[in-house]
Amino acid sequence: MRVPLLAKGYYAIFADNLRIDMRLGVNPDEVSPQPVRIDIIAIVSRLGEGDGIEDVVDYNHLRDDALELCEERHFGLQESYCEALIERLRARDTIAGVIVETRKLSAFADCAGIGCHMTDIEPEALKG
Repeated sequence: MRVPLLAKGYYAIFADNLRIDMRLGVNPDEVSPQPVRIDIIAIVSRLGEGDGIEDVVDYNHLRDDALELCEERHFGLQESYCEALIERLRARDTIAGVIVETRKLSAFADCAGIGCHMTDIEPEALKG
């Protein structure tokens, strides 16, 4: 995934290549958990000028929110999961934008993954 050009004062934090077995899919053979890759980028700005965790957005939220959402319920569509994760992360007032990408890793034998990419970024966080 690529980070878009960001306005001054914004930067990206990310969780890359998070792999989990999750309940995802509408086909009868997708009732059991299957391997899924999740990539997340959050657009943020510093909260303070110091060198402590209180001065930045804690990137652990990206991983934790993604995993918690997977455990809460079965998602029929990757689109539904992406929308739910974006909504959960954007509910944090410290996050100005989110990019999420998911890939089912075993859906087809002839491709490495089949997936979905969604973006929700406040316009003022983008350059130009």
